[in-house]
Amino acid sequence: MERKNKFIARNTVFGLFVGLSYIAAGFVFYQTGRGLSLNPQLNNVIMLLGIVGAFIGARKYRQEELGGYMGYGAALGCCLYIMAVGTVLYGMYVYSMYSHHPELKEQYLLAVNQAIGEVYKGSSMLETLQKMMKDLVSPGFITMAEIFNKLFTGALFSLFLAGLVRRKNYGLQNN
Repeated sequence: MERKNKFIARNTVFGLFVGLSYIAAGFVFYQTGRGLSLNPQLNNVIMLLGIVGAFIGARKYRQEELGGYMGYGAALGCCLYIMAVGTVLYGMYVYSMYSHHPELKEQYLLAVNQAIGEVYKGSSMLETLQKMMKDLVSPGFITMAEIFNKLFTGALFSLFLAGLVRRKNYGLQNN
């Protein structure tokens, strides 16, 4: 029971650091006039921050709490948990930003309508899709899209990171 509590406590702290770094990156992009969603540069920065944070957090947990040994499953769970906590914190920030800054929603709709326009150019469905997106898009919709995007890409990178972080105990004694 104590080991599980240490897992949650230790990795929640690193998840919060990851989330705060996501928020800092998002704030910098917002201040420079770029959008938070549908922004490939911000997505790349956030994934880099997530990878580094999950790697350092899982490695530190392995060294300080598990005596230097961690299997692949534990490493994967650790990386996924850190990414999930950071993503939820970032999701709260995105919701707050899109709720209080309507120009961000307009930027989002402009980007979505541009993509829909390219895909359905000359189609009779174009106007219907654009109207539907205008009616459906809300801060909650954008937040959920961001959360699922970050969780999915975080999970993919966690599969790789867990292989780097794991270390088996082969019964060798460290003297």
